[in-house]
Order: sequence, then C-alpha cells, then structure tokens
Amino acid sequence: MKFVISVLCLLAIVRSPYAQQPISLSDALAAAKANRASVSAAQLRILSARQSRNALGSFPATKLFVGYTDKEQVGGADDDLVLVQPLDIFGNRAALRSSGDARIERAEADLQQVLAELQNAVFNQYSETAAAKAFADSASQIQEITQRLHFAISTLVQEGKLPGVQLSRVAIELERAQLIADQRRAELLASLQRLGGILDLPVEQLMVSDFADVKIDLGESANLQATRADLRVLAAEVKAAQAEARIASLGNRPELEIQGRQTSWHASERQYGLRIQLGIPLLDFGKTKAETGAARRQVEAAKKSLEDATRLAATELRASQTELESAQEQVRRYEAIVKGARALVEKSRIGFTEKAITLVELLEATRALREVEEGFVESRLKLAKAKATYLKVSGQILEAGK
Repeated sequence: MKFVISVLCLLAIVRSPYAQQPISLSDALAAAKANRASVSAAQLRILSARQSRNALGSFPATKLFVGYTDKEQVGGADDDLVLVQPLDIFGNRAALRSSGDARIERAEADLQQVLAELQNAVFNQYSETAAAKAFADSASQIQEITQRLHFAISTLVQEGKLPGVQLSRVAIELERAQLIADQRRAELLASLQRLGGILDLPVEQLMVSDFADVKIDLGESANLQATRADLRVLAAEVKAAQAEARIASLGNRPELEIQGRQTSWHASERQYGLRIQLGIPLLDFGKTKAETGAARRQVEAAKKSLEDATRLAATELRASQTELESAQEQVRRYEAIVKGARALVEKSRIGFTEKAITLVELLEATRALREVEEGFVESRLKLAKAKATYLKVSGQILEAGK
C-alpha cells in the first residue's frame, strides 16, 4: 500500500504546475545558498569577525578619574581629577589588528568551505536525481515496448499463428518490466525528496530534466592555497598564530600615557597641568619569554600543517583529473553502444515480424538494450560525480542563479 501511495505521489509531482519547469543546477545552487541556515551562519560569523577586528584595532580608551578625599593628610589629593589617555607607540594596536585580520580571513574561508560543501552535496544529489529520472524513463520505455510486444503476440496467438506458450513468455517479461518501472519511479521520488531536503524546498516544486552540463577546464592549474577553502583556513591559522606571537613579544614593552591633572578639591585655587607617565615592566619571571616561545612554536606547527595539506591537495587534484578523464571516455564509448543496441532492437522487431528471428532473440535484444541504457546512465552519473569531486578538490565555486 505504501508503495502505491509513493507512486501516486510521484505522478502528482510530475503533473503539478510547479514541475513543468525543471530546475537547473544553477537554480538549485542559488536556492540552497538562499535557504540553508548554514550559509547565513557563516555570513554572520564574517560580520562578527569584522566587528571584532574594529574592536581590537581601536585606539586605547580615554579614562577620567574623579575622586574626593575628606582629609588631604591621608593622601590621594593629586588624583581628585585626572584625565588619562594611553598612547600606543610600540605597535600593540597593529599587532591586534593583524589578529583581527586573521579572524576575518578565517571567517571568509569558513564561508567558502560551507559553500563548497553545499555545492558538492547539491551537485551530487542533483546528479543522483537526474540518474533516477533517466532510469525511470528507460524503464518506462522498456515497459512500453514490452506492452506493444505483448499486444502483438496476443493478436498472433488469437489468430492461431503462434502457440499460447509464447504469450505466457511475453506476459512474464511484461510483468517484470512493470515491476522495474514501478521501482524506478519510487527511486525517483526518494531522490527528489533528498534533493528537496538539501535545497530546503518542497518536493512538489522540484523536477530535474537531465544531468547538468558543467564545463570543466582540466588544463587550468589552480593555485590551491588561494582557491581551496580548507587551505585558506590553514593559511588564516598561520596568520593568526603569527599575530599572537607578535602580541606575546610585546608583553614586556613599556606603557606610555598622557595625563591631564587638576589640583585637589581642597585647594583654594585650581590649577591644571599635563603629565607624561611611562610604565616600564622590570621582571615578569619569564612569562613573556614563555608566551612568545609558545606562540612561535604554534606558527611553525601551523605552517607545517598547511604545507602537508597543500601537498595532499595537489595529489587529490591529479587523481581527480585522472578519474574525470576516464569517466568522460566511458560516456563517449557508451553513447556508441547505446545507439547500436537501439538499432538492434528495431531490427529484431522487424525480423520477428517477418519471422526471421525467434521471440527469444527479440526478448534478448530488448533485455540487452535495457542493460546498456542503464550502464550508460551509470557512466553519466559517474562523470557528474567526478566533475563534482574535481570542483571540490580544485576549490572552484560555480556561479549560482546565472
């Protein structure tokens, strides 16, 4: 009963007004980018990183100290009214800005990584759905051919030109073709539901006509550290570690500030003056040295991680190119085989009508066509997935909604 309901749902989808216009891969990518909360979260993290950078690179805060002492003898009278402005002459702000810049680069790389993973998921599921539709279409065509054959054999049996056992033989093939067609329709419905989940769209609004025609330029050598999001993340970690090392090295630098002061509230005549204050750290018991050393080791570790990941990425790119070229060749060869198999079925049909071949030979040709067409669809699916993998390992992001 559930199977019947699923098939009816699929028929309703195909006949719905939304499904009359198949969705393209570009539109699917645009829908995923617009609808998925993971993309919005990554974009918000970029805004947060920019605000954090502004805060880190801001000028030291101006402070106003106001106090009152009831008896001047207890001290503190010279601090009754003090305006203090720290001065950054040793590069603290620049070091903090570098740290903020690294955070922005990390957030931007995270967004690119989210988009790359989403693109890979959409591309793969879109291709799975296109393959499911191709399988369903092929199964429907085989079912239609078998149905016509069943009708022709039934007519010949009724006319006494063929024995009834041949009608039974075709009836079995027809039932088998119907079962396969029903199964393929159900698989198409399930694939559309998965695609709808990835795009965050109702399944009633989805239909895929064919595999996406995505052009891949294998001759273009990519700068992987600039294009791959995971390598950009590691590069941002290197910059962040370098910024932290610089900040740590400034831990024992003097602190300079300018102060505007007023005489005590108890003074009969108010006077104002300026004071330059320099605070010099004398002994921190090795804290700055240890923090700087730790930060520099972190820089070395981040660089080695980036170097190793870049080497592996280059290997992945070469392997992906090999798989893609092989998949392209398989599709080209299958195209010729499918044409031959279809021509064979047509010749077999004519030959059977003219009693030049037997029913078994005609059925075998039909079955061979089904197998070849399924192999062709599988080769196209493999090619589409190889393209998706190449885009992922090369760090390319397709234009959405174009």
